[in-house]
Amino acid sequence: MLLALLLLFVASLALAQQARKPLLITFGVGLGERATAPEEFRFEPRASAALRKALEGFEGYRVVPFSRTHPSVQRALLERSLPSELLLPPFTGTIGTEFKVVRLAKVMRGEFAVSVIVDRLSFSGDGKKVTAVLIYEVYDVEKARMVGTSGATLEARGVDQASAADALIEALSKKGAEDTLGILQEYLKKPPGK
Repeated sequence: MLLALLLLFVASLALAQQARKPLLITFGVGLGERATAPEEFRFEPRASAALRKALEGFEGYRVVPFSRTHPSVQRALLERSLPSELLLPPFTGTIGTEFKVVRLAKVMRGEFAVSVIVDRLSFSGDGKKVTAVLIYEVYDVEKARMVGTSGATLEARGVDQASAADALIEALSKKGAEDTLGILQEYLKKPPGK
């Protein structure tokens, strides 16, 4: 009996500690108009999953991917308080005067959000090298503002196009997680109201 109470106490402490962590909503990595990848690479979903996993490796945040099937999103769609066109990537940009990411993250009760767009993606003629221009955007959902952005040009190599894309996804997720958390740390160091 005492062991069961002790386990229950430890579990409740762990749950309470997790509940205090801010909720960071990750939005899918989107390809911009000047970026295309072969369909069979499934670049966008694989890059999105890799970024989320890299972010989960850092302490301090509960990381949740944006999902069209999230109950809060489904309810907002049914109530018609959320236009369905907001659900399509890329998630960067605004709708009216509000950032798309902020509007969607509010529905999921997120405190912070991150979106990534691959502005350019190009493979070398032999397919063994891929270059991407990326833009990472980080938002404070409650204050409805972008708190930082980071850009990067990444290059990756492989024995063929598929392995070069795999290497790029790995680099993109690592850089994205580091930059996102760096932006959030700097932002949270600022005095309130700045």
